[in-house]
Amino acid sequence: MLNPTPPVDSRHGAPMGRERHPSSYFLDVAAGPLYLRRIRLNSGGYDAGGAYWGLGTALWYVEDQRGNSHFFRCPSREGAKVVIHNEWPGARFYR
Repeated sequence: MLNPTPPVDSRHGAPMGRERHPSSYFLDVAAGPLYLRRIRLNSGGYDAGGAYWGLGTALWYVEDQRGNSHFFRCPSREGAKVVIHNEWPGARFYR
């Protein structure tokens, strides 16, 4: 099952955001539909796994069938789809 926010372990406190995959700015839209998930943040700006993002615009996570992924901010799901389509035309999404 897709888990974009696994627990983080840092003896120096929470990391700022999450480590980016080397191919984080590439999505293979030809491989199939993309997973698009809103990442909920608590009142302190932390995700469920303990990474710090700060507060503000909604945080989104997109992942392709090959595991390439990207975190970004956008106010709405429909807006997030537009952002992805602008960068990767032809992208399709799971519901």
